[in-house]
Amino acid sequence: MGNASACCSQPTALAKNQLIALEKQSINNEDCDVREYEADDFVKIGLKANNVKEHTLFNQPSIIRRQASVEAPKLGQRLEFFPEVSNQIVRTVQSQLPLLEIPEGIERGEQNPPIKFDNDFIYFGEWKDTQKHGYGKLLWPDGSYYEGGFINNEASGYGRLIHSFGDYYEGQWKNDQANGIGKYHRYKNQACYEGNWVNDKQQGHGKETWQDGSSYEGEYQNGKKEGRGMFKWGNGNMYIGEFKSNKMDGHGVYYWKSGKVYDGQWKENRMDGEGSFNWPDGRKYKGGYKNDLKEGYGIFEWSDGRYYKGEWKQGKQHGKGLLKMDQAKEVQSEWVNGKMITERQIDIQGTTS
Repeated sequence: MGNASACCSQPTALAKNQLIALEKQSINNEDCDVREYEADDFVKIGLKANNVKEHTLFNQPSIIRRQASVEAPKLGQRLEFFPEVSNQIVRTVQSQLPLLEIPEGIERGEQNPPIKFDNDFIYFGEWKDTQKHGYGKLLWPDGSYYEGGFINNEASGYGRLIHSFGDYYEGQWKNDQANGIGKYHRYKNQACYEGNWVNDKQQGHGKETWQDGSSYEGEYQNGKKEGRGMFKWGNGNMYIGEFKSNKMDGHGVYYWKSGKVYDGQWKENRMDGEGSFNWPDGRKYKGGYKNDLKEGYGIFEWSDGRYYKGEWKQGKQHGKGLLKMDQAKEVQSEWVNGKMITERQIDIQGTTS
């Protein structure tokens, strides 16, 4: 590339037909407005977040009357057997899952017959004094069903909860909440999260998958994608980088299946800050972005050696810039909304109009 400071101290005079060709060529080849690159793909990751908070185990009260007497389990209505689950959705989910095995090392209690309480909850399992303790089954009036460990009347240890609407969580529990490693699976859209939980929220490392082939694997904070992660779309596009509140935010690299690549700064799912964009045909841009559009100073290069170095606004050349069209010519000029304008060019156009 030539020395811009040596050859471009004054605007280059061009004939009118040269200007027209130059302008057409620059417009046709610029082709780097970000709207050109499938901005609709841009996640809308927030829409794909599939918030799992709604799975809270005891979203209906499961009060067991706490009496001092060890006879407390007998205060409800004793049943001869634990009833079959009548909720058809729950039955369907059950049929698709393997039998839940009692984990080794679980603290055991005393086995008692099934008990139906005044609020129509049915519990069948082990007790310690007046509290559910050990391994048991709990059936809600709406057909929701929990099977697993209890400690001091609360779901703790390993267990599986199937909601009346078909979603289920299987994994570690503590104090009636998902805590530890577990899997939450949605019944209607087959979306799934598997990873770490803290107090019913995704926290730490985990992976989400969706029916359309999309997936996210990375870090979570307080139930949201936060930290480093990798999001893959079902159409083959991929983003690897930083997330904040379920959105691409910070530094990251976005790969299109077509071969285009953006490497740079993001803000709320949009390119914002310094970055570089490369096309598979050899074009490339390096410079500033704002709200998905080139903004500030940047350099755009074509694969044949031509380039534009200068200022941009809302995705178009705007301000002072240096345009190199071949090995011998560099043009220093002013630009407005992608159009090249210099005093010399205006004079030429004016005398020939």
